[in-house]
Amino acid sequence: MRIEIISIIFLLIVVTVGFVKQINIGFFSIGAAFLLGNIGGLSEKAIISGFGSSMFVTLTGVSFLFGMAQINGTLELMSKKIISLVGKNTFIIPILMFILSAFVSAIGPGHIATGVLMTTFAVYLSVEMKINPFITALLAKLGANAGSMSPISPAGVIAYNLSEPLGYTDFGYKLLLTNVLSALFFALIVFIVSKSYKVKADNPMKWSELDKFNSKQRITLLFMVIMVVISITFKLNVGLTSFVVAGILLLLNVADEKKAIKTIPWGTLVLIVGVGMLINVVKELGGIKYISDMLISMMTPKTATTIVAATSGVLSWFSSTTGVVMPTMFPISAEIVNSFAGNVSYYELVAAICSTSFAAALSPLSTGGAIIISTYAATTDLDTKEQNRLFKVLFLLSLGNVVFNVILATIGFFGI
Repeated sequence: MRIEIISIIFLLIVVTVGFVKQINIGFFSIGAAFLLGNIGGLSEKAIISGFGSSMFVTLTGVSFLFGMAQINGTLELMSKKIISLVGKNTFIIPILMFILSAFVSAIGPGHIATGVLMTTFAVYLSVEMKINPFITALLAKLGANAGSMSPISPAGVIAYNLSEPLGYTDFGYKLLLTNVLSALFFALIVFIVSKSYKVKADNPMKWSELDKFNSKQRITLLFMVIMVVISITFKLNVGLTSFVVAGILLLLNVADEKKAIKTIPWGTLVLIVGVGMLINVVKELGGIKYISDMLISMMTPKTATTIVAATSGVLSWFSSTTGVVMPTMFPISAEIVNSFAGNVSYYELVAAICSTSFAAALSPLSTGGAIIISTYAATTDLDTKEQNRLFKVLFLLSLGNVVFNVILATIGFFGI
């Protein structure tokens, strides 16, 4: 059997085992990369070179910094203060949750941390206000996904680190713009179909009754702003800049260091770099080119983005967007661009990949969907029948969101 086919089989086995056994495939992938590399005759140096050390450092730094802001209550209090500003106009709270989640996600924490924080906050707020917690939590999660492609958020960092070796670095805010707009359009559809614009309720958040930012929280906010401004203005590595700022905040004792360290998603980091190592070995052995050639045989320049978007959405139902889909589909996109002699835009392809795979993340089989159901169940005492119903509804919404993004890809939206 040809080595490129063997490499693809290895990749499929790893992803399938991870899905069926519900284990972190990052560790599994590193072992698989070593075995596959040896079968293919690669040196240990070549195998280890696939470990994304730059990405690992960047994600750790950003996660640690915003973990401190989460631990000392800065992010939660900021959210409550913003919610309090709507007063009696409570019908806009679901949309405000979307906007707030997108903002928090974009300034650093990313879709996973923000999804957990804001979805939980949305459910508890909705229960207290006696409005539909499911819709509010759903829009909060859509918002977290929307802001995830910011250049300083984890997914945005991953996109840049995956694209740079392929020769593409001029992202600007293209990925963020298309990601925000596609998520916003779907959020508005959900808002209108659910008739959330008719909601009237008491807002428990009163600005005058909320605590003021204490000295530690004010310092945290100040240095978070400084980090964002410096990183964007001087184009510095956001992870290393985050470590500098986090070090200063540690010296100023604004948060418990041990608790902040525990907020770093170590499992997710290992997942991303582990699968990245395996993907790199598959690429070196010709597996990525083999998949690319197979997809290219089914597409034309006009259908390329549609097929890539649909493929990404399906993959995301069974695997991680940042850990599996992006590392797999970005190199394939570069191959597609080369095959069509530049008649297909790399940025359009990766924008479709990111937006469509994040659209699939509403599935209850993913972290985002699971958080919505678990938090909703914990606060409203759902019975098994109702939980099963929500499971089905979330999956259908995920399917609808993927189809919606495939349609956007077909009409050329991601090429704006």
